Amino acid sequence: MNINVLVTGGLYSTQCAYSAWRFCRAAIEAGHKISQVFFYQDGVSQSTNLSVPLADEFDAVNQWAEFSAQHGCELVVCVSAGERRGVIGAEQAGEFGLPGSNMHAAFRVEGLGVLQAASLEADRMVTFK
Repeated sequence: MNINVLVTGGLYSTQCAYSAWRFCRAAIEAGHKISQVFFYQDGVSQSTNLSVPLADEFDAVNQWAEFSAQHGCELVVCVSAGERRGVIGAEQAGEFGLPGSNMHAAFRVEGLGVLQAASLEADRMVTFK
């Protein structure tokens, strides 16, 4: 089964990051495919390379990056939600004349159309708020 995942919860304001990551790992272990994890609304904060979790906290950003590398899963950040919340990719930083980006390299910026297209191709879409 091909599963598309939508994450809308903030980095540390909810259990969303850990729950979504654990779900994705369990789905892979059960033989399913995670085609895309789309970060929307406050979920875009899970892509910032400027977060520094405490030693005993879940390191969502790096765990997502590792998951993506191991399983070939796309990590996509909504461009509009990211811009509103100050999560900026390298291309956007240049476009807006900003001194740099703060998005981890494992993530890419796209619009909602990418979420829609992936959802149409997936067998299921699971949302974490």
